[in-house]
Amino acid sequence: MTSVFDKIFESSPIAQIAIDENSKIKIANKQAEKLFGYNKSELVEKNIDLLVPLESKQRHPKLVKAFFESPIPRIMGQGRNLFGLKKNGVLFPIEIGLAPVETDTGLWVVSSIIDLSKQYYAEERFRSAVESAPNGMLMIDSNGSIVMVNKQIEKLFEYDRNELLDMAIEILVPDEFKQHHPRFIESYIKNPIPRAMGIGRELYGRTKGGRLFPVEIGLQPLKERENSIYVLASVVDISTRRKAEKELEEKSEELQEFAYRTSHDLKSPLTTLTSIIKCVEEDLVENDINEATSNLNKAYSIAKNLQSLVQTLLFLTKAELDSENSSPFKFDQFLENFLLNHQSQIEESEVQIKTHFIHSKPFSTKHSKLSQVIENLMNNAVKFSNPNAPKKIVEISTYNDVDWFYIQIKDNGLGIPEDRHSEVFSMFKRFHQNVEGHGIGLYMVKKFVDKLNGEINFESSLENGTCFYVKLPFERQDRPLPKN
Repeated sequence: MTSVFDKIFESSPIAQIAIDENSKIKIANKQAEKLFGYNKSELVEKNIDLLVPLESKQRHPKLVKAFFESPIPRIMGQGRNLFGLKKNGVLFPIEIGLAPVETDTGLWVVSSIIDLSKQYYAEERFRSAVESAPNGMLMIDSNGSIVMVNKQIEKLFEYDRNELLDMAIEILVPDEFKQHHPRFIESYIKNPIPRAMGIGRELYGRTKGGRLFPVEIGLQPLKERENSIYVLASVVDISTRRKAEKELEEKSEELQEFAYRTSHDLKSPLTTLTSIIKCVEEDLVENDINEATSNLNKAYSIAKNLQSLVQTLLFLTKAELDSENSSPFKFDQFLENFLLNHQSQIEESEVQIKTHFIHSKPFSTKHSKLSQVIENLMNNAVKFSNPNAPKKIVEISTYNDVDWFYIQIKDNGLGIPEDRHSEVFSMFKRFHQNVEGHGIGLYMVKKFVDKLNGEINFESSLENGTCFYVKLPFERQDRPLPKN
């Protein structure tokens, strides 16, 4: 060993240790002492395993032997996390470069040791930040392989992270885009700038079960050493937003139709009412009391109809805004009130009301909304009874299963023309002009069923009458126990 070598070795800013074929430490510089916390005398002639973590001690001699058999300069443990062991027992991440050196006493291996603690803990902080992010976060390498995911990605795509790591990113892409997706990655790697993915296009993610859901994706390139590029992607499930946008669009369309139809239905009778009042004025000038009385009766009838329409519209608007707690719905009591309130209409129409309340568990819901649903459906069934039917019947039935409560209202009345079934739940639609009404009832029914998170369907024909089917969910605490 030359004194020049000793000086270079000792003054190196990098920790360096030289060992012989027996794994004995021959020399260690000041940086090595500082790094591992030992004095030089505590290191020289000691086995290098002194600085190796316990879990690596067993295989380390084989690694040393393998290097001496093929002494080529290289980085030790590429692709693995390496740790050194300090005198005080603390482990710290390191990178080791190995170089063979011929000496007077044989072949030595000089190890250059770099402390990676700052980089390692910075990476750990980065991983911790990614893991705790409220959005889905994943990272891919330049080949499109997934190298990191957080728990939100697991939740969104319904995979365990071990099922995703090292897999191609296409595992999360809808089938129709899998073939072309690698080109998108290749194009992005060539021009890696932060940006949103798929601007102007609808993007979807694909879960493990094959379910598609709308997403927004932000891309952030990360450059590593040796010019390698990784891409960090944030993934946001926008299903709720898309649903809200759709509902807002539907509300806007409904509002436009509502404004148009309401103004039309109010303007026409108001114009007629104005003309009649003018006629009454002329009748009084001419002292024609009989004609004046007749015109006043017409005006009264129109005003009463307008009042009914305005009250219906106000009720509909109020019901949209009102919040209401759930309470048990008593069907027997509802029917009793319905028969009392509509007694004259039922007797005049000669309609028989039949009930089949066979539900096995009480049903709690928002009382006023369900009352309006059943009230409107039964009132329509009575109002549109078939005058030519030998028996006019309206039946209301209830039953349930574990998760759902069912209400069925059936009649043998006039029915709804088949070519107009698509209009049934629209505003201001009337299917029999000779029967009074505003055409808002079934629209209200559909709105209230939606508010109750239920479903409504129907069957109807001019020959057999109409049957409405209402399906409402049990509230979680009210769900009946399944039968054995």
